[in-house]
Amino acid sequence: MNETIATIALPLTVLILPSLVAVPMALTPWLTDRREVFGVTVPRAAHRDSRIRTLKTAYTRAVVVADAACVVCSFAAWLLAGATGALWAAGAATIVVAVLAVAAQQACRRKVMAVKRERGWTADGDRRAAAVAETVAPEPLGLGWESLQAVALAVTILIGVLGYESMPDRVPMHMDLAGRVDSWAVKSPSVIWYPVLAQLLMAVVMVVCHAVLLRSRRPTDPERPASSAYAYGVYARAWSVYLVVVGLLVAAAMGWGFQLSLIGVVGTGTVGVLLTLVAVAAAVGAIGVGVRYGQNGARVFAGDDGDVTGDGGDVTGDGGHDGDGDGDGTMPRDDDRHWIGGVIYWNRDDPAVIVPKRFGIGWTCNFARPGAWAAIVALLAVIAGMPVAFSLP
Repeated sequence: MNETIATIALPLTVLILPSLVAVPMALTPWLTDRREVFGVTVPRAAHRDSRIRTLKTAYTRAVVVADAACVVCSFAAWLLAGATGALWAAGAATIVVAVLAVAAQQACRRKVMAVKRERGWTADGDRRAAAVAETVAPEPLGLGWESLQAVALAVTILIGVLGYESMPDRVPMHMDLAGRVDSWAVKSPSVIWYPVLAQLLMAVVMVVCHAVLLRSRRPTDPERPASSAYAYGVYARAWSVYLVVVGLLVAAAMGWGFQLSLIGVVGTGTVGVLLTLVAVAAAVGAIGVGVRYGQNGARVFAGDDGDVTGDGGDVTGDGGHDGDGDGDGTMPRDDDRHWIGGVIYWNRDDPAVIVPKRFGIGWTCNFARPGAWAAIVALLAVIAGMPVAFSLP
């Protein structure tokens, strides 16, 4: 195996891959929208209920312990089966952590439902809030920013054209899990288009994700419509910036890296390290955005009572209060019947195709809408096209 991969990429993969799944899932109960917990509709004050807090703590502890055990097993596989065994073990460990986290979430959800019945938490109707016109809420970056992907693609093409003369007669096209080149191609003008195609496919994925964010239904709390709209605006804008920056970074690193390796400027091992580091940075960045803002902007007003100006001013129009009082155990609405397991949204009466998640950070589909399935199939086709691009003769 390439020495650089062995000393940098492999330890990162074995150590971090399971944790990149475990860490956000372990933090989710503490970052969720204040009207929900483990996918169950609750009053905002429920997060201070002793039994709910105990469940959240137990869930986080269980996921962290599972992650630690999986990382240890991955390193054991490294010692016993070498690099290839370690990579397979890390991949399997990631799946195991995800499955265990979902199982723990479902168990906690059932217990929260029991607490909800015991406490008598009920909806006092089906109150919903429309957008508040006078609220000065930030807007996410528009799709026009994704035009920067065209600039990155142009640079990839330029690198290939200018470096074609220095390209070796046989160029590496694919590496196995051990870092050995197992596919070669004869030098030809068409070879320089493979990195361009791979970068283009990645760019399409990121543009679709950005479009999903822009078309998502904007949740508004009827009890605090202005401040919740403002918080979601901050949250959506942060994610739009993330998608533009990280999407450009990932796509460019893929295109530029592979193009430079084809023309012999850098080794294939260096490209592997670069892509690993970029992927880890992207995942860590996503976790950071989630921790900073919370789901739907739940943490935007954390610790400052809704003062978004920094000088005691209130620009939200509803007093600037977080609204997390004790309350009387009632809720504006209860949508539990539309959420299967608290994670799968199925509502034929809701025209929205994209909605915020209940458990987790980000967005999900309304699987009762045919448009959601069409979008999923199209996105999977694009993702599946990426490995195909590198398997072409």
